[in-house]
This record gives sequence, C-alpha cells and structure tokens, in this order.
Amino acid sequence: MGVDATSEIVELRGVEVVVRGVREGARPILQSVDFRVAQGESVGVVGGSGSGKSTLLRLIAGVVSQGLHLQGGSVSVFGKSILESSAQEREEMYGKSLALVAQSLGESMTPHLTVLSHFRDTVGSGVANEEVLRSLAEAGLAGEKYLQRYPHQLSGGERQRVLLALALIRSPRLLLLDEPTSALDVSIADEVLKTIKDLQTRHRFALVCVSHDLGVVSQIADRLVVMAHGQIVESGKTAQVLQRPGNGYTQRLVESIPKLDRRVRQAQNNRVETVLESRELTIFRGESTRAIDSLSFEIRKGEVVGIIGESGSGKSSLLSAICGLVPIESGDLRFRRDQDLATTLKRRSPDLLSSIQMVFQNPDDSLNPKCSVARSLGRYTNASREEMVSVLSSVGLDERFLSRQPSQMSGGEKQRVALARALLASPDLLLLDEITSALDVTVQAAVMKTLSNLQRDLGVAMILVSHDIALIASFVDKILVLRNGQLVEQGTSAEIVESPRHEYTRKLVSIARQKSVA
Repeated sequence: MGVDATSEIVELRGVEVVVRGVREGARPILQSVDFRVAQGESVGVVGGSGSGKSTLLRLIAGVVSQGLHLQGGSVSVFGKSILESSAQEREEMYGKSLALVAQSLGESMTPHLTVLSHFRDTVGSGVANEEVLRSLAEAGLAGEKYLQRYPHQLSGGERQRVLLALALIRSPRLLLLDEPTSALDVSIADEVLKTIKDLQTRHRFALVCVSHDLGVVSQIADRLVVMAHGQIVESGKTAQVLQRPGNGYTQRLVESIPKLDRRVRQAQNNRVETVLESRELTIFRGESTRAIDSLSFEIRKGEVVGIIGESGSGKSSLLSAICGLVPIESGDLRFRRDQDLATTLKRRSPDLLSSIQMVFQNPDDSLNPKCSVARSLGRYTNASREEMVSVLSSVGLDERFLSRQPSQMSGGEKQRVALARALLASPDLLLLDEITSALDVTVQAAVMKTLSNLQRDLGVAMILVSHDIALIASFVDKILVLRNGQLVEQGTSAEIVESPRHEYTRKLVSIARQKSVA
C-alpha cells in the first residue's frame, strides 16, 4: 500500500478513566495510560479481567462505556481527538478508516440478513457482487454460495471470516479485534489467525488485538502490551516479552499458560469401580442428525476424563444426555452399572440427580443475577450457612461472598460459586463444560488448581470438556477425542500427546505445540 510504517495513527497520552459509584466514590479503570500504534504495526493487548484492556480498545473506537468517565488525558486517532469528534465525524470514520470486529459472533451479525445483505447494509446498496466475492475470498471464503447464506447457515469460523471481510472491504487503516477467537475451536481459530496475519501483512493496516489468550496474540502481534489494574506494566516485542518477561505480573501470566508437557495434577490410572458406562450410544440432534454415533467408553470412580473435539463433535450432547437433558436414541448409558440414564430428568430419583452435577461454560447463564450467593447455594440444597461457608472455602472463597450478587464478582469468582453449588450435592460424577474458556490464564490456573485439590480430597469422578488440548492433557487421566459424533481415539494423556494415532488428533497436538509461547 506504500504507507509510512512510522506514522503514528493511535496515541493515548496520560489517559485516566474512572467509574463513579455511590458508596466507593471514583474507582480507577485506566491510570496514566500512554499507548501508541504506528501504521502497519500489529499490537496485542493482554491482561486479566478488570485490567482495562477492553476499555482501552473501546476508547480507540471513540466509545466511553456507560458509567465510565474520562477524567484526564487525550485519545488521538489519525491525528484527531476521536472523543471530541461529532457523531457524524465518527460515523464517517467507521469502516473507511477504522473497523472493529467485536467479540460476540452472535451479536455481530443480523439473523434475518444474508451475507450479501450485510455487505450492502455496510458498504451501500450499490456494491458489486464481484467486490463482495473478492473481499470474502481474501478472508478465506471462496465461492458465490456464501452470498445468499444466513448467519445460522455459517460455522463459527465462517462467521468470523465474514466479519473480517466486512471490516476490511473499504480498506481501513486501523483494525481493532476484541477476543477474535474466543468462540472458535482450536483448529478453526488457528486458520482464522493465519488469515488475519496474512491480511495484515498484505495490506499493512494497523492492528490492535485484545485477548486473554497469550497464544492468540503471539501468533498475530509484533508488539505486546501487558495491562494490570488499569496500567500498562510491560511493553515490547512479543517474543521478548513472552520469553523474557521483566514484570512479575507478566511472569505469572506466562507461567500460567497450560503446556502439553507440564501437569498440574498427577495422573492416576489404577481405578477399579465403574461409575459411568456407555455402550454403542447414539444421540440425535434434531430429527436426523447424529450428534453421537455408536459411542462406547467407561469412567471409573475417581477418574478424570477429558473430552476434546470441534464444534458439532458431540461433546455437549453427550454431557446433556448424561444429565438427562436430551433423549438417548439407542445404545446403553448407565450410572453405577445399575441405573439407566435413558431415564428422563423428571423421572430420575433425588439420589441420582444429586450424584451427577454439571458446571456450565458461562456462569452468568446458571447464576440468577438477582440472587445473592447464599440464595443461589441454598435454593435447592437446603444447605446451612456453615455448610455454605465450608464449600466456598473449598473453592478458595471466604464468607464475605455469601452476600454478593453475580454483578459484584469477577468471572473466576462466579465460576467458583457455580462449582461450589455443584459440590454441595456431594456428587459422584462432576461434568465440567468448557468452564475456563472465558477466563484469563491466571484465573484459569487457579480454577484448575482448585479442581485438582477437590478431586484429591473428595475422590469425585470428573468429565472435563475443553477445546484446549494442553489444558486437558495437563489435568486428566484419560482423553477421548470426538469428531462428527464418533470416538476417533482414546488413551492416557501421555499416549495422546506423545503418540497420537489419528490424523485429527495429530493436528490438534501440532497446533497446541505451535501455540506454546514460553
């Protein structure tokens, strides 16, 4: 494009952002932040929940979130104060000079519009089909078949590529990415990241990527900025920061990254008593699609089993069937050998309901936003205050959390409350569905340590579903690999990581090794 790679297009100087509350007064969100991005540069911003990274990204886009106040400093984009620009000036800037790809794939596309309609709605009704096809092809979607498809007819990776094509069709000079792969499977995420890197190299637009995943930013960012408590604590070339972190917080981030060759829990493969047994299990999704196809496996008392696989592989359908949330088409699924799990949820005994507990991916979906922790813990368990305090302590939370509501807790704290609620039932089998996917690596490491301690102390069997094979391999005794509803491989963690037999497993292990940044 012939741009001057040294020209600064984003500059934040001494930025101070606060949130004002009735009780606590002004609480800092960003403190004395200086941040610059040059044309053609790719910058990754990482940090824990509440570090201020998302607030920083929104400021660059000209947005001060509700409840926040810019108390000092300046935000300049393309040489102009974007926060002082009129709504019309910002509207003209969006798309043409600046483009944002938001985190939520579901909320970023309109369900009743085709892909072509999205482009016409964004660029203008006069945009030629050839121009749309060219933009889609650059983003990795070749073929006219995509023009008339609706969002629900696209996979997660295809939707993310459509959003990239929409963002880049007018050749903006600055692209902002907010957690670009958080909703994608590891293999699809890897392909999307390669597409982003290729487009940025080819067109030399400036790129700012916010993510809690250090592996993501290491793949697409030349420079890395680390944030903690509203401040930039470290900045430098990505490889240098990740390999030789100089700040204590950065060191903890890097050390918390799951690695294929480092365990956080000692594997145990000497279990005898069977807790869950599946024989030729088949589950339908809808009327005819086989979510699970003739699946056979066994889980023993106290054993920890990991399940990996892409979207549509049947992971969530399997957990739902074990819980009684979806019907079993054929085959056999038994708990403690003598209890048939084909029994619907309503017909299950109280003992069976208590014995199998599930912790869902998003605690916001399972915790009532209007209920305190105490009410959430005691609503169905009839637990005493002493029992609640004890179970909170077991997951690393103290008595003060009993009075808190979900809005007053971080993502990691809410996930621990959801885990505590499941443990109050004294289960024999704990089902964990992507429970760390939205957590920062330090919080993720703390949650996994909590699970390790609980499993050691209580001897509960666990099924851990995750798209992160390094996380799975570091924790479980045995791994099941699902693809298209079928079990393509199973074995101990060491067997799967060191000697994967199936081509799909080898691909997942290879990607995990490439993402290892330390």
